[in-house]
Formats: sequence, structure tokens, C-alpha cells
Amino acid sequence: MKTILGCFLFFVSLSQAGFQPDPSRSHLGALDSRGRMDWADFQDDFLISQSAEISDFSSTDLIKRLKNQHSKSLLNWDSLAAKNFENLDFPQTVVSGEQLKGLNECTLEKCSFKLQKETETALLIKSKDRVKAFKEIVAQRLKAFAHSKAVKGYEQRMDNIPYFKKAFRLSRFLKTRYPLSYEYLESDFWKNIPPKKGPAGSYYRAELVHITADKLQPVYRLSHHLEFEEKGYLNVELHLYTNHFFDSSIRIFEIFPYPGNPQKSIYIVTDLMEIDELKKSNLIRKLFQTPMEEAISEFRKSEMKELR
Repeated sequence: MKTILGCFLFFVSLSQAGFQPDPSRSHLGALDSRGRMDWADFQDDFLISQSAEISDFSSTDLIKRLKNQHSKSLLNWDSLAAKNFENLDFPQTVVSGEQLKGLNECTLEKCSFKLQKETETALLIKSKDRVKAFKEIVAQRLKAFAHSKAVKGYEQRMDNIPYFKKAFRLSRFLKTRYPLSYEYLESDFWKNIPPKKGPAGSYYRAELVHITADKLQPVYRLSHHLEFEEKGYLNVELHLYTNHFFDSSIRIFEIFPYPGNPQKSIYIVTDLMEIDELKKSNLIRKLFQTPMEEAISEFRKSEMKELR
């Protein structure tokens, strides 16, 4: 009996390996025998990477599990709004030890905290309490986005929105599979115009992302999530501020029913990241690209593993 069951499961896994969830993403035909896939490519200034897997949970159950996972790093929006964002707090590791040293040594010529030179870094280096100043600067970014959808870049980039839109376009499948959501993200969202068929919900997160072995430089990420219901569940995560490594980035979560079996679902996570180390020269790109791909992939797969 065990042998028969084992053979059955083996053939089921083989059929999953050939499954292609979306014709616009031909690489998703490369699911392995476990029904999983990991893929990466470098386009323009963006590292685009993606993981997919067939889940044994229904799409409804998997969406609940994803939301519970995200709830661990939710910002209390009502509290922040009521106090004008002044109580935005940071994990201690972001403002102590080597991180505090970096803040205190930050100059206009060299600062690793992804800030606008003239309007943010200049204020930071003049402050007697750089931790307090840093918190206020990031809180002001959150406030600007919440009130007027403004998103600053870093150094001399005053507006990061064109880079978000570029990431949307580079994703390709976003426009093909979710045309209504894509149209909203390209236009009306940034104008604060209510969409014809808009997000089912939204929320903010602040989290630590350990994508490298260097724990002395943890990535602190402040993000806004938009949830859509179009051909399944779509969650677009806009990264409003990241203190290290990334110039601009977004994540896209997708969950939709497995064709022919509503007790299963397809789960896909896509990262689109503009990474400064990969833009400096061809030599640096060769040195950094593979380790960065592997680090991001491991982070993504560790999150996906939590939902199994």
C-alpha cells in the first residue's frame, strides 16, 4: 500500500513540475518535482527575482496565513496618525552599535543611510542628537507619503515614483494578469483619486530584513501594502524607505487557486530591486550580483517556508 501511495505521489509531483501558472511568465514552467521554482534576472538597473510554489492550502487559507505573517510587523497607523507620526520608533539594532557609529560619522560626502543630501543628510549632520534627527527624517517621509503620496529617493533623487513605475513595467506580468490594478498603480493612486475597482485593503509595515551575513548593518524597511482582488489575491508592497543597499524596490505577492483543485493554491513572490552595487561597473556587478541574488532568494524562501 505504501509503495502504491509513493508511486502516486511521485507522478503527482511530476505533473506539478510541468505546471505553468501564467503564459506571460514562461519561466514558471520550470517548477521542480516539489512544485517550486526560483528565478532571477537583471534588467536595466533592477535585479528581478521570483519564487513560486504550489501550496497544499486553499487560496483562502493561504491569504489568511500571509496576513498573519505580515501582522507581526504592522505599524499602528491610528496611533501614528493621531500623533502626527512623531512616535515612529525603530528597532534598537537600527540605532545602536555600528549603526549608531555610522550615523555619527555620516557626512555629505559619505553616508550609508540612503538619505537626500541637501534636505535630510544636511539636517542630520547638524543635529546634536543624530538618532532623534534620523527618526524625525524617516517619520517625515512617512508623513509626506500618507498626505500627498510623495516618495523621496536618496542623494540627488528628489522623486522615487518614476522608479516605482519602472519596476511595475519591468514586472511585465503585472499589466498582463492584473490590468485594472496595474492601471491604478500607474496613475490614479499617485493622485489620491479613488479607483473604479480599487484595493480591497492597505496597511503599513516596518521590518528588519536580514539579507546578508553582515548583522551589523541590518536592513530597516518601511513599506506600504496595497491589496487587490483581481484574478486572485494581489499584494503590492511599496518600499517607502530602506536604510541600506537598495535605491528603490517593490515586492509583489500573488495567491490564486490551483487549476482543477480548489484545495490547493499557487503562491508567487516577486522582488524588483534597484541595487546601487550592481550599477557601479561591470566588475562590481559580477562580484555582487550572484551573492545578492542568493541572499534575496534565501530571505524570500524563508518567508515562504513559514506559510507551509
